[in-house]
Amino acid sequence: MNRFRSIVLAAVFGGLVSVSAAFAQNISVVSGNGQVLSGSNLLLQPLVVKVTDANGNPLSGQTVNWNASSFTGIYGFFLATGTNQATSLTDQTGQAAVYGNVYSGSLGSSSFLTSIAQTFVTATLASGSGVNFTLTQVLASGTASGVSAEAFISEVDPSKNQTTFPAQTFSGAVGTTSSQTIQVWAHATNGEADVPIPNAAIQLLNFQNPSTGPAVACVQTDPSAGFGTVLTDANGNATCTVAFGAQPGNGQFVVALGGVSSATATPAGFWQFSPTDPTNPTPISAASYSFILNETVTPGTPGSITITQGNGQSANPAQALTTPLQVQVKSTAGQPLSGVKVNWTVSPVNGAVLTLSSATTDYNGLASASVTLAGNPPATVTVTATVAGSSSLSQTFTITVNSVTPPVTITNLSIVSGNNQSASVMTAFAQPLVVQVTTSAGSPAGITVQFSSSGPVSLSATTATTDSNGRAQVNVTALNAQGAATVVASVAGVGSQTFSLAVTPPAPTITAGNFVNGADLQPNSLSPCGLGALVSAGTLGATSAASTFPGLPVTSTNVSINFSNTAAPILSIGTNPAGQQQITFQVPCTVTPSSSVPVTVTVGAGATNVNVPVGAASPGIFQTQMSDGVLRALLVRPDGSYVSLQNPARRGETEIAFVTGLGATSPPVGTGALPVPGTTATVQGAVVPGMTGQAVPLVYARLSEDLPGVYLAAFQIPATMNTGNNVTLSVGIQVSGTTTYSGLSTIPVQ
Repeated sequence: MNRFRSIVLAAVFGGLVSVSAAFAQNISVVSGNGQVLSGSNLLLQPLVVKVTDANGNPLSGQTVNWNASSFTGIYGFFLATGTNQATSLTDQTGQAAVYGNVYSGSLGSSSFLTSIAQTFVTATLASGSGVNFTLTQVLASGTASGVSAEAFISEVDPSKNQTTFPAQTFSGAVGTTSSQTIQVWAHATNGEADVPIPNAAIQLLNFQNPSTGPAVACVQTDPSAGFGTVLTDANGNATCTVAFGAQPGNGQFVVALGGVSSATATPAGFWQFSPTDPTNPTPISAASYSFILNETVTPGTPGSITITQGNGQSANPAQALTTPLQVQVKSTAGQPLSGVKVNWTVSPVNGAVLTLSSATTDYNGLASASVTLAGNPPATVTVTATVAGSSSLSQTFTITVNSVTPPVTITNLSIVSGNNQSASVMTAFAQPLVVQVTTSAGSPAGITVQFSSSGPVSLSATTATTDSNGRAQVNVTALNAQGAATVVASVAGVGSQTFSLAVTPPAPTITAGNFVNGADLQPNSLSPCGLGALVSAGTLGATSAASTFPGLPVTSTNVSINFSNTAAPILSIGTNPAGQQQITFQVPCTVTPSSSVPVTVTVGAGATNVNVPVGAASPGIFQTQMSDGVLRALLVRPDGSYVSLQNPARRGETEIAFVTGLGATSPPVGTGALPVPGTTATVQGAVVPGMTGQAVPLVYARLSEDLPGVYLAAFQIPATMNTGNNVTLSVGIQVSGTTTYSGLSTIPVQ
């Protein structure tokens, strides 16, 4: 039988891949819509979208399909792949991008009646959700030789004969919007025709760096426009409501048409305002711009002050606090305010020394102060931060003074437990992170340990106090992102220790309906020693290394299946012919048949518990795909060949079927084991093969000598049996008076 091993393995365990289960909910434009190509400006920005779930959380690894129409102007257009179609995957921020290119000489010049041509790019998800981008090309005239094709914006629409700017200076407080608007008309000319440009991007570009000076941007009113952008209407008109950035001061800006590019030098030194990343503004150059306007941004009115770090610390007398005290001031509009004076006071006055009595908030609205305790302070010292001129806006920090009798000398900080853990997204790590503080003098109790994290995790606290044994701990929870994370524990004077953690995919969603017979995939068809399968239309996240001996349990995998706390051998992990991810396993022979057997499935760090029925027997016939693409029973003829459409079974012959789930044998064979060489493990129950609804003679039923959980059922085809390519076949078995049947299969008979 060994010569047919590869055929059996292909039918039972073979050819398997994983399938993604992530489902994207929403897609929106980030940037790149409304670009205009005119004159010598033929450099396209990338088209960028963002994919989020129903709660607005970014989704990584999502496929975005891009499709572009063709330009009808003097330049052709294609996506980065060189065609009008492309795909890209979202990154950790949920964003995906595609680049476009133009090429000349393909379509010739335009009619003098046409000054623009547009192409349209759609970005869609597998769910059908999508967004559209419009790209405009300004065309050279077919009759005006040597005339450049250009795009312009005007502050007066000749058709309306009205001025659109109420003022040349736009003023407002940080985080607010102007009551005045900017109205522009976008139009194109090729020397003979002058037409409006619809769906063109209008943006405000600043002369000063937004991280150090004032900045303005258009309020986005159309979700398809992208941040800081408005699109022109069908007549080329657009209205921009001015939003003021986080830095006060005086500056200048321009109104830009058709998008901006960071790939060329910037003669005017323009900067693009992006509150989504205010510390990293980008210098750019405009495709077309006009109207140098003035801006005056005032600090705004403080509306709140909150503590951002440093509260609840403890220290010894005459010792500096490990973490500076820090507050954040925001405006009444909820935006961080820079340039606000914050006064710091200590109570009692002689309890501590401040490095400064007042501080001014930075770009992010933050102000801080360092504190050193006095030599003989009371048990508790408070420090209050108050917004200058607003006594009602204040926050108070509480500092606990450690007892210093006897003096404490800290000599070491070490990790006790909790290192190198993993947890699935949005779950708590199983073990707390515990550190040990060692002292050479004084008690190790009451010492403050600082904790800080990086990566997709959150801490239960940023400080912890050691117990009587000198141990301190925090709990950690995984956030809604996968990847590595670190937590650093530190104590002043003795350094730090770093915990390495990992956030893994969520625990798989599994029900009893996911468990089927390992041969014919029938539900509710598991039995001790038989093969079963865990199937899912989506990915379960299971991976494995290749088995050292095909057909026997794999030696390396991130998945485990336990029946009543007994591990089930994993035989293969992959995809079945129905396109489902399938984990094939052997039900432990020690499982007691029951209508509700507890099963635990663990994938990575995620575990799912479910109850499944397990019977005394669960026959299933292994099948193979024949030349017409139809699955039929896997049989071996008397000459050792396997049955196929070209080599059908014959009436009167004895055929061997590969079956699972025939229950106990004599002598018994354990989980994952094979019969002792030279012995035959015979099925104890009464096996009844059936063809076309009638019983046929059984020759023998026994365990395979080299495939765990697989049985061989030999039967004789009656001389009077029907012929054809799809004669039905089933296998039944009677155990303790109850007969259980496999699903129907078919075989070709001649």
